[in-house]
Amino acid sequence: MRPTPRIPATLTAFGLSLAAPAVAVASPWTLHRGEVVTGVRFDFEQATEEVQEDNTQIPFSLNGRYRSVGFTPTIRVGLTDRLELEGQLPIKQVTYTADPVILLPGGDDAPAQFESAQENIINLNRSVLGPGDLTLAARYQLIGGAAPLAFEGRLKTPTGYDPPVGTFGDRPRTREQLLSDAGRFVKPENVRDDVTLGDGQLDLSARLLLGVAFSTGTFARLDAGYVLRFDGAGDQVTSSLRFGQLLWGRLLPYAGADFDYAIERGRVIGVSVAAIDPELPAKDYVGTNNLDLREVTLDRDRLVLPVGLITRITPEVELNVAHARTVWGRNTSVVHSTSVGLAVRAALLE
Repeated sequence: MRPTPRIPATLTAFGLSLAAPAVAVASPWTLHRGEVVTGVRFDFEQATEEVQEDNTQIPFSLNGRYRSVGFTPTIRVGLTDRLELEGQLPIKQVTYTADPVILLPGGDDAPAQFESAQENIINLNRSVLGPGDLTLAARYQLIGGAAPLAFEGRLKTPTGYDPPVGTFGDRPRTREQLLSDAGRFVKPENVRDDVTLGDGQLDLSARLLLGVAFSTGTFARLDAGYVLRFDGAGDQVTSSLRFGQLLWGRLLPYAGADFDYAIERGRVIGVSVAAIDPELPAKDYVGTNNLDLREVTLDRDRLVLPVGLITRITPEVELNVAHARTVWGRNTSVVHSTSVGLAVRAALLE
């Protein structure tokens, strides 16, 4: 058995807590053999804006609003003093609401216009509930001590939910196809949009995790890696930074950054119907005059800045409250998220 890292016990505990219920899930400070951390995290996300392919930030059209409420149980188990396993499965409800709109023109006379309006009201409101992506990870500590280095392998897999597609499904695949046969595709019964519990595809990732802790109670953590994305999604490079300061032996405020960048373009999953002028009210839409047709892929870039506070309730129980905001991106929503997590550590082997 390797010797215990020569850093203060309080700092070790807080370093471990960052990997369990908080926004960041990976840590170079692996658990010891027989240690188990169980955690739960409650998340609330909302967004009223998006970032387009050209990095332009605009509001959702038709007063659109995205909301997500989630509950994520997590477990980490120390198999040896250097190797730990982690698993988590979120349960989420994802909702999108927007004003209804009529896109197709009606008939020539009043009865025909009324009948056409009834048949062609496009309602984009959708809500889904269920398990999201199952995540399994293994971390091996290559170097211990106050400046540990670890390797992590991670698997993310969908759990059977409907994958994201375009506004009217996975057909048509191009702008030209939609415009050439709008009467066939632009129907209320075809509305699908991308309200979903995940990307609906498999990810395999490898990362290096580096940490440093000082006797003053200051810590920093950096990880970087590569995400191999299957089912036609573009691969990503990813990194995460956390730094914080232990106060009075019980409180740890921290901040950081999460960065994902797609290095290639994936397959088109459908056509997304957005607005050229997102602030135009529904009553002023006439046919396709305000439609911005985008060929959608699963590729996205984003920079998220989280801040949080970890509070030690007992030596074995810690509470983590965090807030994060998307500050830059491409093909992603500008998400504001708040999370509250609770983690409990136990030693199964003495």
